[in-house]
Amino acid sequence: MADQQTRSTLRILIAEDEKNIGDLLSELLDKEDREITLVQNGLEAIGKLKDRPYDLLITDLMMPEVDGMEVLHEAKKLHPDIMVIIITGYASLETAIQAVKEGAYDYLRKPFRLEELKISVDNACEKIRLQQENRRLIQYVKTFAKQGGKDVSDEALDSSDMKNVNQKALFGPEWFSPFILDHGNGGSDKEEVLSQLERLARLKAQGAITEQEFSTLKRKLFDHI
Repeated sequence: MADQQTRSTLRILIAEDEKNIGDLLSELLDKEDREITLVQNGLEAIGKLKDRPYDLLITDLMMPEVDGMEVLHEAKKLHPDIMVIIITGYASLETAIQAVKEGAYDYLRKPFRLEELKISVDNACEKIRLQQENRRLIQYVKTFAKQGGKDVSDEALDSSDMKNVNQKALFGPEWFSPFILDHGNGGSDKEEVLSQLERLARLKAQGAITEQEFSTLKRKLFDHI
């Protein structure tokens, strides 16, 4: 968990037994903020997953010895937060749908368009980033509460609403920024705090956050005044 919160590079593991397709996917998805690892069978994929955590797994469903479904199960067991995209042929579509029910983020049917894959991966990476920011926010608020000797915030943060924030993908960089108000003098700019409160109020009015979440975050901002 801590490793995922501090890394700026997303780790992507691709399991594809057809080398030419695997090489194409690696080249297509490579970006500055991504680290791509390519393996050619399920056993290798599980070995890599045991060595260290990955943020995203892209696996072919039909592979010799160990298939993509088994890799999915092992990946989720080792790293519950990992995102998984299944690649499948038409004949195994029903199994791919079952994989989604068991935790896969998405599936792509062969032959797929390269743009379709890019969109799916980009969306998955965006969601991973949002979840990372969510965890940073919750950790920050919990640490702040403990430093202030307050228990009420822990109770609020342990509520079902806050636990489900990851799933709703609400907390991105815009959410975390209101809590970084350190001006080096132990105090904060009241106008900045009020501006951040107005932002939270607008998001609550839009239905993006619950009353519970709004109340918890608002209280943290008030502590800066």
